[in-house]
Amino acid sequence: MGALVFFFFYGSIIFFAVAVALRVVRTVKTPVHLHWELYKGSSVYELTDWWTRTCKTFGEKLWSVVLDIATLREFYHRNRRFWYPLFLFHTGLYLLILWHAWLFLRSVVMNVETASFFGWAWGTFATLQTFVGGSVILWMRMTDEDLKVHYPPIHTIKWVFVLLTLLGGVYAVDVHFGSKMPALLRYVREQVTFANFEHKLHPAFGPALHIAFASAWLIYLPFSHVFGVFFRYYHTLQWDDVPNVRGSEIERRVGEQLEWPVTWSGPHVPPGKRWKEVASKL
Repeated sequence: MGALVFFFFYGSIIFFAVAVALRVVRTVKTPVHLHWELYKGSSVYELTDWWTRTCKTFGEKLWSVVLDIATLREFYHRNRRFWYPLFLFHTGLYLLILWHAWLFLRSVVMNVETASFFGWAWGTFATLQTFVGGSVILWMRMTDEDLKVHYPPIHTIKWVFVLLTLLGGVYAVDVHFGSKMPALLRYVREQVTFANFEHKLHPAFGPALHIAFASAWLIYLPFSHVFGVFFRYYHTLQWDDVPNVRGSEIERRVGEQLEWPVTWSGPHVPPGKRWKEVASKL
């Protein structure tokens, strides 16, 4: 059983990296015309002279991403009531991610025996904040008729799994390790440096449970709506506001795609044609 957890965890890390890389490549190679179906309302394309305006710089686009991720500003303006638990959950989640990064770094570069109460307080506060925010989100999605329309039942299962993952972390830290940071950091150091391979093949129930939850998330995330929103929204909606001018990259891509064979047919689209032949007759 321990060996299964070991291979499941490290296999999920490799799977996550490969799946994300493939999604990035697939998104970048998306045909230009498919972007048209994804544009949101109130975009730059509603302006009659949008191509005369200066395109956003990379720094401006990056800052826009930071604001969206850090403040969830779209929810703030569109659904203030739902924004409160969302902001509580996401800020708690960001603190948890930073806490895990701190655990990895602290366990390797410093003496774990000198760890103070601060690390436990940080992790506990972030977990509690994330759990409260997630619980309210789950409750609202189950009871709010407007939210039910936009979120299928699978989202309810996902949020239950989120809460179970957080509880699994609490069990590992506070029950198995007894809320003792030196013990937790020793375990983390063993995992990072492969210092005790026996613990990997025969993990205790608490750490194994939390690792199993984390592995399941690594497998799920590349196919989740979270990554889908990020890839579609930022790559093709927020950032794809470059006009098609002579000699541009867009013109080159459109020229290549017009030479593609048509892979579907209909009363108005005979088979065996290229895109540009069909487009010129419509």
